[in-house]
Amino acid sequence: MPEVAFPFTAADVERTCTRLSEATMLPGSAFTDRSVFEWEVENFFRAGWVCVGHSSQLRERGQYISAQVGPTSVLVVADDDALPRAFINSCRHRGAKIVDEPEGQVRRLRCPYHAWSYGFDGSLTNAPFTDDLVDFDPSCMGLLPVELAVVEGLVLIDLSGEAGAPAEHIGDLAKHLARYRLAELRRGAGVVYDVNANWKTIIENYSECLHCPGIHPELSRLSHYLSGETLKGDGDWCGGSMELAESAETMAKAGGRNHREPIEGLSEADVRSVLYFAIFPNALVSLHPDYVMLHKLWPKAPNRTEVSCEWLFEDRTLTAADFDPSDAVEFWDQVNREDWRVCELTQRGLGDGSLPAGRYTKQEDAGHKFDVIVAHRYLEALGAEIPAR
Repeated sequence: MPEVAFPFTAADVERTCTRLSEATMLPGSAFTDRSVFEWEVENFFRAGWVCVGHSSQLRERGQYISAQVGPTSVLVVADDDALPRAFINSCRHRGAKIVDEPEGQVRRLRCPYHAWSYGFDGSLTNAPFTDDLVDFDPSCMGLLPVELAVVEGLVLIDLSGEAGAPAEHIGDLAKHLARYRLAELRRGAGVVYDVNANWKTIIENYSECLHCPGIHPELSRLSHYLSGETLKGDGDWCGGSMELAESAETMAKAGGRNHREPIEGLSEADVRSVLYFAIFPNALVSLHPDYVMLHKLWPKAPNRTEVSCEWLFEDRTLTAADFDPSDAVEFWDQVNREDWRVCELTQRGLGDGSLPAGRYTKQEDAGHKFDVIVAHRYLEALGAEIPAR
C-alpha cells in the first residue's frame, strides 16, 4: 500500500497493537474521518476478500445476488451449470446496471437500457445494430469478471484480484463453519438495517458481551455474559463461544425453548453453546445449535452502515410442515436493534473523533484482535513496521 495521510500517527495506532492489558483502542478519528472511511472502502472492501452472500442463494441457473462495494456494483450469478460467477454489474455499452435488485432469478442477463444481452458466463450474446461496426469484436465485450471464491458456503469476492488465497483469509475458522454444515444450509429469513454508526463500531460491539446485562436482558437470561471462551487460530477473524443457560436450548423467543432439531452432526457440547465470529472486514457469523445467522456490513459513510442479516437452516428444517423461524428472527431483530442503539450512541459520542482513545477491559480480547487486524493495515499504509501478532 502507498503511504497515506491519516489524521493519526503510527504511534497512535501502535498502541492498539500491544498486549491487551496495555493497549488503547483505535484512534477516534478512525471512526469519524471521511478520508479514513474512503481509504478503508478502497483498501479493505475493494482490495481484499469480502463476503457478498451465501451459496444457497445461487443453487439454480440464473439465481443472482448483487452487492454495492463502494462505487462499484458487483453481480454474482449461477451459470448454466449452477456454478457461481462474479462480474462488474455494468453493461459494456453505456454502463447501465444489468440488475438493480439485491437478489433474484433471471432467464438471461439483459441490460434494461438498450437490450444488450449476456450469457451467464459473462459473454456478450446480443448487441443490436453493431453488426457493421469497425473493429467491434463481441468476444471482447463481455461482462468484466471479478475474482470469486466459495468457502464453506460463504460467497467471497475480490475486486482487486490480488487478495491471495481465500483459504488463508478464512484460515482455521473453516473447521468451525464446516462442523455446522454451513455450506449445506439454506436461507429462511432476512432483514436489512440502516445503522447510523461506523462499521468498525458494529463489529467491536458484536465481539464482546460486557454490554449484554444492561442492553440485552432477554439474551442474558439465555446465556451468561461471562460464559464461554475466546477462540484463536490462523486467518483474519476473531470470535469465541457463549454457553446456553440450563433452561435454554437455543437463542430465540419463548425462553429459548426449541422446536427445531439441532444441526446434524453437532456434538453434545455444540448444542449447549453458541459461537460468534467476525470475519474481516464485513461478515459476522453466529453458529447456533439449530440455525446460523449471517450479517454482512456495507459502509455507506463514516457514520452509516447498511447491515444485512440472514437466518440459515437445514433443508429438513425448512421443508418441515411446521417450519417457523419467527422465534429466532424476532429474538435477534430485538437484540440487533438494541445493539444499533448503543452503536449509534457511541458514534454520536465520538463527535469529531478528537477524544483520547479508550482502554480495553480484560474481557475484550476478541474485539482487540479485530482492531489489531485493522491497525496493522493502517501501519502498513503509513510505512511503519508491523508488530508481530
